[in-house]
Formats: sequence, C-alpha cells, structure tokens
Amino acid sequence: MLKIDRVASAGGMEHDEHDSDDDMPLGLDSDEAASRFRKKRSKVWEEYTPIYINGVVQSAECRYCHTLMSCKGAEGRSNGTSHLWRHHKNCRAKGGVDPSELQDTDFPFVGVNDIDPVNMVLPESLDDINLVNISENSRYRSKVWMDFTPVYVEGRIQGADCVHCHKRFSAEGRSHLNRHTQTCSARVGTSANHQDGWFFASSVQSRVKDELSPALTNGKVQIAEYASRLLKGNSSGHRNHQNQHILALPADNMTPTEPSNLSAHTRKLDQEASYQDLTRMIVMHGYPLSIVEHEEMKRFAKGLNPVFNMASSLDMEEYSTLLFQKEKSDLKEKIALSSQRVSLSASVWFPHGAEPTIKYLCLTAHFIDADWKLQRRIIKFGVFWSSPSNLERMIHYKEACVLEPEIGACNVIWEAIRDWNLDRKLFCLTSVSEIRNDESISKLKDMLIQRNSLPIRGQLYNIACVDDVLNSVVLQGQQMLYLVGDLLERFIQACVSSSLTRQQLLEVVTHAGLKCPHEDSKWWHKIYFRLEVLLHYKKSFPSEELVSVDEMKIVEPICKILRVFYRVIEVISGSVCLTANMYFHEVWKVRTILQEEASTEHTDVASMVREMQEAFNEYWQNSYLWLSVPVVLDPRFKITFIEFRLKRAFGADAAKYVNDVTEITRELFHEYCTSMDQSNIQTSNCQAHDVEIYGFDSDSLEDWDQHLTAQTRSQLLSELDNYLEDGLVPRKDDFDILNWWMSHSSKYPTLSIMAQDVLAMPCSAVHCDAAFSSRGPVIHKQWSTLNIKTIEALVCTRDWIR
Repeated sequence: MLKIDRVASAGGMEHDEHDSDDDMPLGLDSDEAASRFRKKRSKVWEEYTPIYINGVVQSAECRYCHTLMSCKGAEGRSNGTSHLWRHHKNCRAKGGVDPSELQDTDFPFVGVNDIDPVNMVLPESLDDINLVNISENSRYRSKVWMDFTPVYVEGRIQGADCVHCHKRFSAEGRSHLNRHTQTCSARVGTSANHQDGWFFASSVQSRVKDELSPALTNGKVQIAEYASRLLKGNSSGHRNHQNQHILALPADNMTPTEPSNLSAHTRKLDQEASYQDLTRMIVMHGYPLSIVEHEEMKRFAKGLNPVFNMASSLDMEEYSTLLFQKEKSDLKEKIALSSQRVSLSASVWFPHGAEPTIKYLCLTAHFIDADWKLQRRIIKFGVFWSSPSNLERMIHYKEACVLEPEIGACNVIWEAIRDWNLDRKLFCLTSVSEIRNDESISKLKDMLIQRNSLPIRGQLYNIACVDDVLNSVVLQGQQMLYLVGDLLERFIQACVSSSLTRQQLLEVVTHAGLKCPHEDSKWWHKIYFRLEVLLHYKKSFPSEELVSVDEMKIVEPICKILRVFYRVIEVISGSVCLTANMYFHEVWKVRTILQEEASTEHTDVASMVREMQEAFNEYWQNSYLWLSVPVVLDPRFKITFIEFRLKRAFGADAAKYVNDVTEITRELFHEYCTSMDQSNIQTSNCQAHDVEIYGFDSDSLEDWDQHLTAQTRSQLLSELDNYLEDGLVPRKDDFDILNWWMSHSSKYPTLSIMAQDVLAMPCSAVHCDAAFSSRGPVIHKQWSTLNIKTIEALVCTRDWIR
C-alpha cells in the first residue's frame, strides 16, 4: 500500500518546516527522511510543498495556486527543478492575493484547492510511470526553453507548450519558437486570460493540464490532471465541485512529425487551395456563388482563420470555370485515348420558376472504358430555345434569343460532337420526344450518315427515351385514371374525417414502406401512390368499407398496370447505370401486363388498356431491333431467347422479325471486322513501305499479304458463328456481363469490342427523380440566373466530381 504524505507549512517562509521530525513522511525514520530530503533541498522548495509516496518525493505543490508538479524522472530519479522555477516565475497567484478572492462577476473563477493525492493515484503504480529527465535531452538547452514547457512522448520531446498563452507547437527546430516568443500577446501582458491581476477559468484549466508533463504508462500518454476539485466562484461565494478526469491517449497517435494539438498558426495558410476546396463545395452541393459574400459566411471564415481573405462571387465564378476546364481536359483525354465508340443521350432542362422563358439541352456521353466500367458523363449544356420577350436576359448576359425553328437542338449537339472529337466515334443517340421529333435532328442524322460517322447507316441512331415513351402510354388512359383519382379523393376524405381512420391510414403508409411522391411529381405517379395506399389499407382493415366492391374491381387492375410502369421507369432511370441487355426484359414486363389486363371483366378498364396497348405496340414496332441486339450479346440468352420472345410478340410473322435481328447483328459485326481489316492493311502498307526503303522488291510478297488478309477475315467472320453456337451461360443473380466479356476478349477479340459499344447504349436520358417530375430536370434556383457558360461549367463539373 502506498504511503502518501504532504509536508505542511505552519509558519510561512520563516519557518523551516522540513527540519521538524514531526513533519517527516509516515513510515520513515526521521533521520532517514531528513537526510533524504536535504539532498533535494533547493531554494525553490521555499515556494513548494513536497508530496511523498512510499518515502520518496513524487510531486511538488505550489504554495500559491496549489498546482501539482511532477518530481520523479526516469528510473525513479529526480527530474530536476527547472520546471519548478519556470512555474514559480509565471505563477499568477503569487501576487499576495488569495486565489479565492480573484473573482470576476462576468467570468467565473476556477481555483485548485484541497487536492487529495490518494484519490489522484493513477490506475498503475506511480513507481511505474517513467518520466523523462530533462537533463537527458542536452540539446534542448536554448534560452527559448525558458518560455516553453517540453511535452514528452515515449521518452522524446515531441512538442512545446508556451508558458504564457499555453499554445502547443512542434519541437522540431527552434526558429518558430523564437518567433512566437516575440509575438506572443500573453507574454507582453495583453492576454485575454490575464487582466489586472484577474484570471479566468480557462487559464487555470489550461495550466493544470499543460504544466504537468505527460507520463508514459504501459504505452499510453497519461495527461495527469491531478487537480480534481475546481471551485467555481459566484457572487454569493458558493463553490461547486467538479471532478477532473485522467485523459488517456494512444502513444502511437503522436509522432515527431505530427505533434498533437499543434496551433493553427504553425500551419501555413494555402489560400489558393482553400479557394479550390470552397469551389468544389459550392459546385457539389449547388450553393449560390454569392454565398461567399454573405456576412455570416465571412464571419465564420474569419473565426476559423483571421488572415483568410474571403473570395467574391466573381472569384468563385472564375474558379469554377477553371475547375471545369481542368476536369473537361482530363475527360476529353480519356475519351480520346479510348478506341471505343460513344453513345449520347439528350434531355431538356428547365430553369427554376413558374413559366420558363428558356430551355436547356443537356447532352450526356455513355461509354465503357478500358477497365470495362460503364461511364455516364455530361459533356454539353446549352440553350436551344429562349423566349423572344426575355429582354432582361438579353441585357444582363448579352445572350441573343434562340428561336426553335431557327436552331432547335441540332447546333447544340453538333457543337458538342466537334468539341469532343466524336464525329468518328458516335454509336447512337437517345433523346426525349421534344428533341427526337425535332426536324433538325433528322438533318443532323443525314449529315452524319454522309460523313460515315454512324454504324449500319444510323439504324441505331435516334432512339426514343423509354421513360418518356411509357409516360405517353399512360397518358392514353388519362380519362379513366382521372375517374379513379376522384374515387381516391373520396377515400382519403373519408379517412381523415375520423381521428381513428386517419391514424390507421398513416400507420398503413409507414408499415408498407411506400415512397411518397413529391409535390411536383407526375399526375399518374400520385394516383399510383394512392392506389397502393388504398390496397394496403383494405388488406390491413378489411372491415372498413370506405370503398365498394365494384370500385375495388376497377382499382386493382389499374394499380397492377401503374405498378409495373413505375418500377420499370425506376429501374431504367436509376442511379445505377444498366447495360443495354437489361432493357428488353424491362420493356417486356410492360407488354406482358398490358396483355394480361386487356382481358379484364370490367369493360371500361379493358377499353383503357387497349388504347394503351396501341401506343405501346407502335413503340415496340420501332424499337424491337435495338432492344434485341444487346440481348444477342448476352451469353445467357443469345439469339435463341429472341426467337422465343418474338414468337409470342408477333406470332406467325415472328420469323421475319427474328431474321431482321440476326441480319442487323451480322451487319454490325462485319463493319467492326472491316475496321479491323483496315487497321491491318495500314500496318501492312507501313511494312511494305519500309521494305521499299531498304531496297527490297515488295511485289514478290504481295500475294502472301493478300492470303493472310483473307485468312484473317475468314477467322473474324467465323467468330460470331462460334459465339452463337457455343452453349449458353447458366443464369445467376450475380452475373456480370461486362466482366464476362472482359475475360473472354481474347477468345472473341472483335466481338468483344462490338459488345463494349452496344452494351453502353442508354435507354433513358434523365435520372429517376426527373423522370417522375412533372417539370423534368430543373436547374438550381441559385444557378438559373447566371449566364449559360457559367451554368454549363457548374452543371458539368458537378456531374464529373460527384
């Protein structure tokens, strides 16, 4: 058991309390204790009371502020008295004023009194604590250490605490410490914690923590805050006790190169990097550029670092443009280095507001990169229509009105194709109806065909956006769906009329996990949500007869149809990019549900479904080709699956449609073989030219080159046949088609290149939220008032860095 004693002072400095045998530590012979203590006798001990543990001086208590200072060094030896002299020199309580009288009415006084060393013993014995002797670090003998307290970790000085302002610095070098002593406000008497002999709670707390050297115990740094009773003064003189805890930190977290709690002033402010980070934050989250000019933002930044100069909104506009140019350059290089074709999707965006006076075209590139990862990147954002009456925009941004008959979407798309050097790398274009039906798009297609920029004469070029088509199909049943909407309105009114049924309704929505649509969602999406709520309500509370049996016969089939439409759009427009082989299966689900519900007993519902079927069949007739080709390149299905499906879709005429799919697949493959032949011919010509240069007759081997070319072409043509004749890959839930083609690219070199382009075809031009929105994609309100070049930079960069 540890024996702890405090050598008390009875008569101040004039009385030599250490020479009295009555005050010797417990358990020690008086001569032995006196002899032991006389060896430690120094004038500094006139200002301290020694604390004994097991007959050895372990700590020294300041007679003025009662702070405990460690006295035991490495291997049980004394660590000297220099730290005691430093504390005595800077002790703020030695001015002859009782610490308890040092109170301020605005800031509570915190003192350190009545410390009980027995309660403050660390979990491990104090004899095990290995404090480093300052004398062992002879290189730290500079005068600068008179103003700093060294911080030890694992026997090495890792930091330096200013004894005036208590800020912590790195111990590597001394020049920054000398600079701090010259500029330290607390050293020259202007500290916020030292005014006219008064000191605050934060000052005492920092002294208690910082002036005790950290002790290393079993691999941990123990910052031993022995002062457990901090007295909080108030006007009435009452004191509240607070317990200070021992803070244990892993020693591994503190390295010589990264000292703990370094002052922010030691880190060099990189204003340029801060502006770039701020630009990324604004772009990423869609904040207004003017946020940097808000007074609250300026105040916040100054609070973090007073020397930081906040940028202006014009600066942020410039930085966002620079970031856009950098990211664009990197993406252009990535696309240019790739030998793969690029598919495009075009959508219409609107500015935030009630009545749009301008429309934007957003062009997105879809491609599979060298790592066989499907990429989707916005490459162009421009104006393709603006109101002639938008005089304010013309004045503010010097932008001329763009009339639809005059330009449409053609120039925006063609400008992007030239800018990104895609005129020889295009594969297909998927667009919403407003763009797809534009006459200028047809002219653009004809021009690209004349330039031989599109494969198989552009048959896969102008693809309809699937979610846009499904919305138009639902529109065919609008009259019937509105009647169902009225029925649902009556149901909801009946539910909310009673507190019990209202509570039941909310419970149904919660337990069913239904996703509530936004206020700007499409009209049929809201109807579908309410239909699901009604069906779940009837299932949970069958006794409630808020809807009749006849009405339920209408509700159930319509809900089934809209459920399929909703889930298909959710899948194809989701955040996870699908490969093109998945679209056929999703569209087939729509065809199946319409065929099933067309035979319903309710005549009005059957009539509505037939109208929807007519609209869907028109789309199916024009789209089955591009939907089928990617499925042929799915090793789980191939052409066999297409035959099976098209027989159900077209009946006796299925053979013609299956033949069309086979022919277009072969024609596309032959074009890829031709491009490979041309590459080989160019290589042969280069070799022949080299032969002529060196004086050999190239004609003598020309027939051999032709033979090799023919043989290679024959092998290429048989590659597709070999693939189709090989057995089907078993269907698995975790099957990755891109990974399959990557691993089989050596077996099917040409076909894998073709698959890389075909599987990147998009079937949707918008994301899921915009697909269900009544307005479509909308520009951030904060960005819609900017000029088009800045908007393009913000929209594209946000897409690239997310």
